[in-house]
Amino acid sequence: MLGFRKKILLSDLILFLIFISLLFPFVRNTVGSIVQHSIEQRASEMISRIQKEPNTASMIQFLQQENEYIFFRVTLFDQNGAVLYDTHTEELDAEESFGEKQEIVDAFKYGKGYSERHSPTFRQVIAYAAFAFEANGQEYVIRIGVPFSEIKDLTRDFEFGFLILGGVILLLYSVMTWAIMHRLSLPIQQIITAIEPYQAGKQEYLPRIEIDSDIQGGDEFFKLAHTLNSLNARIQKQIEHLEQQNEETEAILESLGEGVVAVDMEGVVVFVNQVATKMLWTTREEVLRQKFSEIKTQRPDLAHKCSELIRMAEEHSEIAMQTFPVEEAQRFYFDLIAAPLKKHSGLILVLQDKTSDYRIVEMGKDFIANASHELRTPITIIRGFAETLNDLPDLSKEMLKEITEKIVRTCHRLDSLVKSLLTLTDIENLNAERLLPVDIVAICDNCKHMILAAHPNAKVNFHRQIEKGTVLADPDLLEMAVMNLL
Repeated sequence: MLGFRKKILLSDLILFLIFISLLFPFVRNTVGSIVQHSIEQRASEMISRIQKEPNTASMIQFLQQENEYIFFRVTLFDQNGAVLYDTHTEELDAEESFGEKQEIVDAFKYGKGYSERHSPTFRQVIAYAAFAFEANGQEYVIRIGVPFSEIKDLTRDFEFGFLILGGVILLLYSVMTWAIMHRLSLPIQQIITAIEPYQAGKQEYLPRIEIDSDIQGGDEFFKLAHTLNSLNARIQKQIEHLEQQNEETEAILESLGEGVVAVDMEGVVVFVNQVATKMLWTTREEVLRQKFSEIKTQRPDLAHKCSELIRMAEEHSEIAMQTFPVEEAQRFYFDLIAAPLKKHSGLILVLQDKTSDYRIVEMGKDFIANASHELRTPITIIRGFAETLNDLPDLSKEMLKEITEKIVRTCHRLDSLVKSLLTLTDIENLNAERLLPVDIVAICDNCKHMILAAHPNAKVNFHRQIEKGTVLADPDLLEMAVMNLL
C-alpha cells in the first residue's frame, strides 16, 4: 500500500499529466487567437491608411510603396472580386479564380473571412484572412496570407515553453509539497511509531505517545497526541475496572456452592469454577477453551446430559432444567439448569448438588416409618390392656392395679415420643421471635450442675476462654442440645 507522501507525489504527477493534456489545446487556441489578433490589427492599420487615398490607383500605389515593409502576402480585391493588387503579381497565373475563394466570399458576406489551404504559389499551406472595407464609395476586400508553418512553429514554441514552465512549476510545487508534508506528517509518523509495538502485540498496553519538543503546544498534532494519551489513560482505567469486576465476579462464582460453567455460542467453555470441576470429576485445564461436548470427565453420563441441556436451551432460547441422578457407589442427585444469555452471546450452565436434600427427604421418610413404629408399640400395649379390662371386668385389685400402672407408664412413654416429635418439628419451624440473647457460658454451667446432680460420680470439665458469651438462640432448645451432648 502506498504511503501518504507517495500518494501526494502520485497525485501531483497525475495533476501534471492532466495539466499537459489540457495545455496543448489551450496553447493552440491561444496562439491562433494571438496570430488572428495580430493579422486583424495589421489589416486594420492598412485599411485605415488605404481609406485615406482618393482613388483606387492611389491605393495600389500605396501598397506598392509598403511592399518592402510587408512580410506576408497582401491582396486587394474590388467589389466584383477582381484582383487589383497582389504582392506576388508574377505568380497570379498559377492561382485559380480569386473571387471563388472561401475567405473572399465570407468577407463580402460577413465582413471578414478565414481559411487554410495549400497554395501552388508558395507550395505550402497558407492561412488567409480577408477583411471588407469601404473607400471612395466603393467596397473593397484586403486579404493577408501567412504561411501556416509559421503559425505551427509559433504554436510549437509556445507549447514547448509552456511545457518547460509547467515542468519547473510542478517540480517546485512537488518539492515544496514534499517538504511541507514531511513537516506535517512527522508527528503522525511519531504517533504511528509509538503505537506499532502495541499493534504488533509486543506490548500489552498502549504506550504513551511522546511528541518532539520542537512542536508547539498549540499544534493540532500535539493536541491529537494529548487526546490519544487521555483516551489511553481512560481506557486503561476502564480495563483495570473491568479486570477488577471480572476478578470479583470470578471470586463470587468460586464461592458459590453450585457449579457454574459459561460457554459461548460455539459451545466452547470460557469459564468454569472449582465446584463444577469437582462435580464433573475433571480439571480446569481440561475444560477451558474446549467444546463442552468434547471435554474429558470421569462422569461422562453427567457431561452428556449437560450437553443435551445446553443444546436444548440454545435451540428454544429459554431456560432448560432437569434433575439427573448419578449411580455410583452411592446415588448422587444433580439439578441442571441451562440459561441462554442476552443477545445470543452464550449460555450459563449451573450444576446444583441436591444429594443432601434427597437424603433429608429419605431420612424424613425413615423417620416417619420409625416414629410410626415407635408410636404403634405403646398404642398396641395400651389397646391390649384396655381390651383386657373390657373383657375381664372381674379382675382382682392387684391385677387391676398392675395393669393400670403399665397403662400409665406406657402413656408417659407415648407422651415422651410425642414431645420429641414436637421438638423436632419446633426446630425445623423455629419462629424468629423466639430467638433471644442468651449467655451460652451460663447455660453450659447450668447443664453441668444438672448432670452432677443426677450423676454425682460423673466428671464434667469445661475449658473456656471467656467469662460470658452472648448468642441469639432459643434458651430451652439450646439447653436441650447441650444436655443431649453431655
